[in-house]
Amino acid sequence: MGTQFARTLAILRQRTRSTVAKVLLIISMFIGICIALVGLVYIQGNIFDGVRTYVRGEGLWAKAQKDAVLYLTHYSYTQNDVDFQRYRAATSVMEGDHQARQALLATPIDEQAAKLGFIQGLNDERDTDSLIWFFRHFQSNSYMRQAIQLWGLADQRFEFVMQLAENMRIEINQLGGRPEILAQYRQQLIDANEELLSLEIEFSAVLSEGARWVKQMTWLISLGALLLFISIGIFASRQIIRNIAKSERQLLISESRFTSLKNSDTIGIISWQLDGTLHDANDHFLNMLNFDRADLTSGLINWRSITPPEYETRDAIAIAELEQFGHCQQYEKQLISKSGALVPVMLAASFLNGSKYEGVAYFMDLTASKQAEDKLRLAATVFNASTDGIMITDPLLNIISINQAFTHITGFTQQDLHGDANHFLNDGHNSDDARQAMLNLLQQGEQWQGELLKQVKSGDLLPLSVRINTVRNEHDRLTHFVIVITDIAERKAEEEYLRHIAHHDALTNLPNRVLFHTKLEQAIVHAQRSDDIFAILFLDLDNFKPVNDQFGHDVGDKLLQEVAKRLSSGIRQMDTITRLGGDEFVILLEHLANTHRIGQLIPQISQAICAPYTINGHQIHIGVSVGLAIYPENGTDAKSLINHADQAMYSMKKTNKTHLQSLG
Repeated sequence: MGTQFARTLAILRQRTRSTVAKVLLIISMFIGICIALVGLVYIQGNIFDGVRTYVRGEGLWAKAQKDAVLYLTHYSYTQNDVDFQRYRAATSVMEGDHQARQALLATPIDEQAAKLGFIQGLNDERDTDSLIWFFRHFQSNSYMRQAIQLWGLADQRFEFVMQLAENMRIEINQLGGRPEILAQYRQQLIDANEELLSLEIEFSAVLSEGARWVKQMTWLISLGALLLFISIGIFASRQIIRNIAKSERQLLISESRFTSLKNSDTIGIISWQLDGTLHDANDHFLNMLNFDRADLTSGLINWRSITPPEYETRDAIAIAELEQFGHCQQYEKQLISKSGALVPVMLAASFLNGSKYEGVAYFMDLTASKQAEDKLRLAATVFNASTDGIMITDPLLNIISINQAFTHITGFTQQDLHGDANHFLNDGHNSDDARQAMLNLLQQGEQWQGELLKQVKSGDLLPLSVRINTVRNEHDRLTHFVIVITDIAERKAEEEYLRHIAHHDALTNLPNRVLFHTKLEQAIVHAQRSDDIFAILFLDLDNFKPVNDQFGHDVGDKLLQEVAKRLSSGIRQMDTITRLGGDEFVILLEHLANTHRIGQLIPQISQAICAPYTINGHQIHIGVSVGLAIYPENGTDAKSLINHADQAMYSMKKTNKTHLQSLG
């Protein structure tokens, strides 16, 4: 058989010499085309990445521009310096992009300044190289030239917005914020914003058109290279296929020995000698140890060399049995695979008739069964070592086992639960419907996950996360439930704390702006349904800034805390006091029968706030300006009500200042 195979190989070598040259030709062409395609893909990738980064940069620029216009518009109404500072923060993006464009247009390009500008424009630092590369290589392209021109026009137009902002700030801070002048500025701002929007849209359209052009050109070049390769490949492949067909006919002749052994796919079978030589082996044996038939024919596989030293004694016992009886009892051992891994097997052997040194043996791979045993041991270890409580039951919820963590969390042992998981699962739900929904899922053999507020053995109520998983056999029949519990008391406490700080002012512990707006929207909905009225009081402390300047911010913070306490003591429990920020407070008075209560409350609040304060030994006097808005008289939505109260407060503040000046 070996001689015949050698002859076949010799014939194939002669017939494939011409094929090798053709294969090498195709491989060379393939490598060349691949290199060209890789180059094209690389360039195309850089181009599209450049387009992507510029489109993303335009999006960031557009968002910042819209934010700047929004804050500036809001500033024209509120005249709050915080809004102006937010406007300035938003303009940082445009200033960074402007710096980057100037650096790119410089000769030579100032890459460091361009990178810093793009980063200031909120572009990802990893994208700056793509932005510069694309600009450097495509600035002379018609699409890119047009995009750069649009970029410059947008910068020029936004410079007008910035000048408008400075004029608006001067008007508010120095000239009193005349409404008619501010209205003119707002209209100019709207016109400029519309022009900027038009430029942004045109910029994106130009980049998109350029990307489509690049895609089309790259596709045509790639298609041409591919067609050239296919044409040459088809011609050479025809010749190769003819030679391969002849070779296959010769290879069919070499279908070989031990057909019955090769057909066996359940056990490994070998023909062996006492010195360790293997004459032959079936595919199952070779696959079991990751060897191939070349390893066998080369003599690489020797049953003695692939046996670990610790099994030599057991092999000697088996050989003694063979010499005495002609066969040996099956036993377990391990074999060393080609990769060096140990493979557990069950084996038995016998001598050939009339021989004392040759025989056959069969091997069964025990890897799966050993892994199953290891998994069982691991599962038992995990079960006992888990920090989560675990309870295993049968389909009727009769308890089979619980781990130590379950007892540690709840205090209950299996005996305390009387072997019935229903005692544990039936209570602790937030409603009877929730409990019934869980039971319905379990009766259907489905999984369930939820939270229970359980009374543990100590009597305390403990929040638990509960997961109930189903276990099914090979026939998809439910066999067990696995109930896993986790103590979530600490997590619940953290969630409650985070929920509180998310909706309350850190200094005064009053509801913050977010919670106030939520309650205001709820009050509007309720008032619309019940034809009710409510009121908003907008409060701003007078002479608070001198307190900070004279005594320091620590005294100022304590003063705000005292103001919050006095306000809280002077309203109903259903009302809401909010610190909007700084020295501004707002009070939401809900469910008012009439407006008489408001007329009484405002003087009370003013009197309480204006009473002297003693903080850190300092006698402090402040005043308060109060603005009022009533629903639905002064507005039916949150924005109009707040604006009305705010304007009323500012009117009162101006009146107070005038009064003080006249007294002075």
